Amino acid sequence: MTINTTPIRTLLALLAVAVVATGCVTAKPTETEAGTATVATPAPATSTATAILSAPAKPDDWCDRYPDSFVCQEDKADSGDWCTRHPDSFVCQPSAANASDSGDWCTRHPDSFVCQPSAPVPSISAYVVQGGDHLWGISSQPKVYGDPYQWPLLFKRNRADIGDADLIYPGQLIQIERDLTDFQIQEAIDHARTRGAWSLGVTEATDLKYLEATQASEASTATADDAAQMIAQASSDLDAAKGVGGIWRLVDSATGGKAVSISKLLKAAKAKLEAGDASEAYRMAKRVSEAAQMGVAQAAEQADAGPAYN
Repeated sequence: MTINTTPIRTLLALLAVAVVATGCVTAKPTETEAGTATVATPAPATSTATAILSAPAKPDDWCDRYPDSFVCQEDKADSGDWCTRHPDSFVCQPSAANASDSGDWCTRHPDSFVCQPSAPVPSISAYVVQGGDHLWGISSQPKVYGDPYQWPLLFKRNRADIGDADLIYPGQLIQIERDLTDFQIQEAIDHARTRGAWSLGVTEATDLKYLEATQASEASTATADDAAQMIAQASSDLDAAKGVGGIWRLVDSATGGKAVSISKLLKAAKAKLEAGDASEAYRMAKRVSEAAQMGVAQAAEQADAGPAYN
C-alpha cells in the first residue's frame, strides 16, 4: 500500500514556522539590539466621550420670556426695573446691614429675615450656680454680661460669698451688679487679661490687688451721698453680723494700723463723713460692709459644725 506523504510534510512545515515565530516574540534582545532600539510611538488615544456641542445662542427676548432664569439675575444693577417687577427675588433683597436703607421693603415684607430685629436678651440680677459653672462662663452668658472677661465684676460683687474666684459651688446665688461705669468694666477686663497663673482654693494676690484698686477708685469719686448710703448699708450688714456672732476685726490705716472691730471702724467712717472726707468715709464703710457680709456667710457655714479633736 502506498502512503501519500505530501500532507504530512506540509503540516510539519507549518509547525516549524509557528515555533520560530513564538521564539522571536519571547526572546530577550541582544545588547546590540537593545542599544539601537527606539521608543515605540504610542497608539493614538481613542476617545469614547460624547462630543460637546456649543450651546445655541439665546434669543434677544430670552429674559423677557423667562425673567426668573438664573442667567437673567446676574446683573441686577443693570436690570432696569427688575426689582420693581420681582421684589421677592433674592438678588433684590437688601442685606441685614442695609435693611434701614431699603425704602419700604420692610413695610411690604415685614416677615423678611433681614427685617426681623434680633430679640433682646433680658438681663438678670442674680444667677444660681449650676454644676460645672465658673465665673468665666457665667459672665459670658448674654443675660449676665455677654463677655467672659468681665468675670471680676462678679467676684467683686460677691466677695462675701466667694473666697477664691476659681472655686464656686452649685446652689450659690451670684448677685449681678448693674449700672456699671465704663471705667469699672474696663478695670475688670484689664484684670482678667493680666491676672496670671492661679491655684484652686487660693485667693490669688492679683485678685486682692484688683479688689483694693477698685475700692480705691470707687472711693475717690464718691460723693457725700454715696458715702452716706454706704454707711447705711454697712450699718445694716453689721447688725446682721452681730445677730449671728460674725463680728470680724480689721487692720486699717485710719485706725493706726491696728486690728479693730468693724463696729469701731464704722464709727471712724461716720466721723470722716462729718469731717467732709466723703471718699475716705466711703472706703471705710465699704470695708465694714464686706467684712460683715463675710462674717454672716462664715457663721452660716459653721452653723452645723461640730467640735474637732486632734
